[in-house]
Amino acid sequence: MSVFHFKKFSIKQYKTAMKVGTDSILLGAWLHVEPKYQNILDVGTGTGLLALMMAQKIPHANVKALEIDANAYEEAKMNVEASKWVKQIKVCKTDAKQWVSKDKYDLVISNPPYFESSILSKNVARKIARHQAHFSIEDLVSLWRKCGSTHSDLACVLPMNESLKMIEIIEEKGFYTKKFVAVRSYKKSPEKRALLLFSKQQIKRENSEIYIYASQGEYSKAYTDMTKDFYLHF
Repeated sequence: MSVFHFKKFSIKQYKTAMKVGTDSILLGAWLHVEPKYQNILDVGTGTGLLALMMAQKIPHANVKALEIDANAYEEAKMNVEASKWVKQIKVCKTDAKQWVSKDKYDLVISNPPYFESSILSKNVARKIARHQAHFSIEDLVSLWRKCGSTHSDLACVLPMNESLKMIEIIEEKGFYTKKFVAVRSYKKSPEKRALLLFSKQQIKRENSEIYIYASQGEYSKAYTDMTKDFYLHF
């Protein structure tokens, strides 16, 4: 699908290697808005989906979206400029590993587009977008450590095995897991993804789970309730 329409914005994705997917929609819809989220950093914005979801959920916030791929950057910029939040979101073409900022962010959010254990794509753009060939979990944590404010949170979605590695890295750095949501396709399916929220402040971890489908072709009530502010058909 070259254009993905949401209730309050649309995503054009003609050239981008990684299209709109359930992972980013889940992450953006799930994340609970906190008053402290004034400055938000979206790392690896792709088409700009998470940046736009954050702007819709938090109208008072300023959002900076980083993207290294030229095609994705152009489409993210186009999608933002076509939205009502053009003054709220700034899209930057940059390598997040090299990016330096004097600003501090209250929320860093990312759908880290890599799967360390999967087979690398032959397509270079998709390889960079999808794998840890360029930007690792460690790099994301390091960016949050440097650019996040003292009360900053880090939100991301990862495959289950990668999420466990992420938690280990977070704890090794002296930070804390705030929320952990196991994501299943169906109620009795294996856990495939995890929605994660980390904090620099000590806090008790909350564990929960969600499944996307009640039956084949039918979304679960929990999923429809979570995403109803974004999907056109909910």
